[in-house]
Amino acid sequence: MKADYEEHDAILMARCMIQIKAKFDTDEGLNFIQQYYINQGLKKSGDDKKDAVDKELRQMLLRDCFTPEFVKDMTTSERKKAQSAMMLLVEKQFKKKIKGRLV
Repeated sequence: MKADYEEHDAILMARCMIQIKAKFDTDEGLNFIQQYYINQGLKKSGDDKKDAVDKELRQMLLRDCFTPEFVKDMTTSERKKAQSAMMLLVEKQFKKKIKGRLV
């Protein structure tokens, strides 16, 4: 499928791309945040990763985001309605800090 752009649309898109590149461009090149699934992240040694997971889970529980339940105590219909959660470990570039993110 071919996209046809007017000249002013192409110029606007190019300017946006240049601004995005300029914002993230550093002396060392482009920096991106490295994310790991929890199993992969925990294999990379360090207690700071376990602390990050613990801190994120505690924060979710303190804010009443969800209530943990044992799967064995749930009915079949409750299991079907349950939402899956995924824990990611994010390695911040500038502060060299590990953060947990539950999604």
